[in-house]
Amino acid sequence: AGEASASLVPGSPSETGSEVSPREEYDPEDSAGHSPEILSRCAEFFIEHNKFDKAVNLYIAAGEFETALELCFHQKVQISEDMAESMTLDKLSVPDGARKDPKQVAKAKEHNERRQRLLESIAKCCKKQGSFHLAAKKYTQAGDRLKAMKSLLRAGSTDKIIFFAGVSRSREIYILAANYLQNLDWRNDPEIMKSIISFYSKAKAYQQLASFYDACAQYEIDEYREYAKALGAFKEAVKYIGKVQDESLKEEMLMSLQQRIALVERFVQAQKLVGSDPEEAERICNSLLAHPEVGTAIRVGDIFALLVEHHFKARDMDQAHQLIEKMKARGVAVGPYLDAGMLDQIASAVGVDSLLDDRYGRGKHDSHGADDADMIDEDDEIEEDLAWGHK
Repeated sequence: AGEASASLVPGSPSETGSEVSPREEYDPEDSAGHSPEILSRCAEFFIEHNKFDKAVNLYIAAGEFETALELCFHQKVQISEDMAESMTLDKLSVPDGARKDPKQVAKAKEHNERRQRLLESIAKCCKKQGSFHLAAKKYTQAGDRLKAMKSLLRAGSTDKIIFFAGVSRSREIYILAANYLQNLDWRNDPEIMKSIISFYSKAKAYQQLASFYDACAQYEIDEYREYAKALGAFKEAVKYIGKVQDESLKEEMLMSLQQRIALVERFVQAQKLVGSDPEEAERICNSLLAHPEVGTAIRVGDIFALLVEHHFKARDMDQAHQLIEKMKARGVAVGPYLDAGMLDQIASAVGVDSLLDDRYGRGKHDSHGADDADMIDEDDEIEEDLAWGHK
């Protein structure tokens, strides 16, 4: 085995009687029938010549899995699924008739402990190499479902994550899966949304579930201006906050959310009354605009928009213009809330060039009344038709 290479082919006799002829090419099938000692000697030759992938295959063929894995880990030899399976030992059980035999029990225990170590090492190496699906498979065989889930999360395999969480029945895994799914476009995929709610519910993660419903409500407002539908989501959030075990946290969350609900309920009432009782609707809107916490629940631009649109329909252009100027004075961008055609008509009626200027009308709008709020990132926009949402 000390010649110019180390692949095994029929040729020259070895010390043990096996026929060995080293060469640069190596076919794993060539190792069949050769002793582990010969295979290890050939692997050492390949290591000396930096042919680590060939050495790994020979060590696997020789049953020296730990050495093979060490090479894979330190010399960056990619572990294939076939290689991983070759290094996965079958679980050894003690036959019924030998369970009182200390040697048989000790042998099975030693074998299974080695199997466990190998599975963990294979999984760790695969994860380091970016083979996350294979890592998840080996962690699962090793009985470490949490690390298996974390590997699937790294792989980003949504279907497998949902399936694995469903069969694992682990609180921590349910929460990991739901947290991951919240980063996806659940707004346009009802199945993902359903899984988020299901996993948080099964984990009894009521704080996270309440926060999710809060997020749903917020996007009903930000994306659709659907305050009535957002109200339904807020009330779902309240229901789950009530199940939170931490009393101080529960009280804090409820206090904040109930105030927001009260403000939204008043605005929803104004939206309903604007056609039948505009004076009462305007009174409600003005009281909301004067409320110091209005921005925590309602976009100030939406309140102004309701009033401006009402006066525009009533052909009261002067009052509509005054409201737009008040809107601007509060630092609220006009463009995101009011139709450009309507603004042009109001401007023409009151004799001004434009009501949509660069300072207030383009590239900026309030987020619940904040003067310097950033535009919502497009990647974070939500268009989900919620159960209480759009049909």
